[in-house]
Amino acid sequence: MSATTRRGRKRSGVSFGVFLICLGVLLVTKWWWPGIILALGLPAGAEMIFRGKTVAGIGVIVVFTALTLGVAALGAIDISGTSVGAMVLIVLGGIVLVKVFFGGGEPAAEDVPGAE
Repeated sequence: MSATTRRGRKRSGVSFGVFLICLGVLLVTKWWWPGIILALGLPAGAEMIFRGKTVAGIGVIVVFTALTLGVAALGAIDISGTSVGAMVLIVLGGIVLVKVFFGGGEPAAEDVPGAE
């Protein structure tokens, strides 16, 4: 069974492909922290763009790029990477919970994997 996007394109492995490329870059550069933040954001943004949600996808990419650069900048001024990483995860978790509890209700059918 193949799911299609709003534009009629078949869902693809866009996000998985971008994630694998990001992991390869991380292996070569050895920039695991905070590079993994970007490796999580780029695939999500790429998939959104592929699905026709260009503005939202670019927004996701911009936010995750800003997070990565912000964490790298904080690391450059000798703040513990562990405390910065913990704070990033706490803030991201809080954002997700706020969206779940105070967002616009149930997600649309095209946003749910496997929904038709």
